[in-house]
Amino acid sequence: MRKKKLWNADCEEKNIPVSLVDTEKKTDDYQKEKLAERAAYFLLDGVPTFAVNKENGRYRLLASEADFLAVKGAGITQIPAKVYCFTEKDAEIFTILSRAKDPNVGAMEEAYLYGRLCKEFAFKQDDVAVLVGKSRPAIANTMRLLSLEPEVVGLVESGRLSAGHARTLVKVPKDKQYAFAMEALKRDYSVRKMERAVKAFLTPPEVLAMEKKDANEAKSAELKEFVERMRKVFRTKVSLIGNGKKGRVYIDYYSADDLYRFEELLDIIERFEEQ
Repeated sequence: MRKKKLWNADCEEKNIPVSLVDTEKKTDDYQKEKLAERAAYFLLDGVPTFAVNKENGRYRLLASEADFLAVKGAGITQIPAKVYCFTEKDAEIFTILSRAKDPNVGAMEEAYLYGRLCKEFAFKQDDVAVLVGKSRPAIANTMRLLSLEPEVVGLVESGRLSAGHARTLVKVPKDKQYAFAMEALKRDYSVRKMERAVKAFLTPPEVLAMEKKDANEAKSAELKEFVERMRKVFRTKVSLIGNGKKGRVYIDYYSADDLYRFEELLDIIERFEEQ
């Protein structure tokens, strides 16, 4: 898929004064310990290159605000920067995309960011997928989180409920979503188990009974085929009692030749395993 061209992405790389860079957030918006830790890292390993937009003789930071504030707090006065000349709209899109591609972004925030691109800037999911380097189904799955009830969203944002668990609730009536989520937490459901619980809730009992019957019949057919294969290999009567989980297999023999043939088959299997 061809990457959608949003703007002229040409930029100038140069060092700029920290004092001329404006940010939306301030130091107090972050944990001081985290900023101090990042500052120490940058003092030892060097300052990263920041993306900024030139506006009226000053610069607006487009991404990595926490890192910039850590650098500023460390007393560094000059930073390497990629200086763009975006329109206000393009600068906002660039900022959203940068945040969405951050590997540390939370699932719900990621969904909000994709939603903004589609709703406010008329992007299609295919466009978003190309721009953030993910598949369209991955974008669609993340955006499905936006349809959840606020209480469930809160569980995801707090980290109590995973995005995978939350996505299974999308088809559940909204007034039942939170109860399902709490039950999953109480019983420590895996995503797979929660999917089965949701399916059982949404599927009429008669349909579930029919599916179970079909599955049992399929297993029975597989076992019959397995027994028939054994009869052809051993060239004698083979009987099976049980189901797909447990049971017994009986192999009849009628002469010493039958036993000798079975022994030859075992020798072949053992030699193959020793290779």
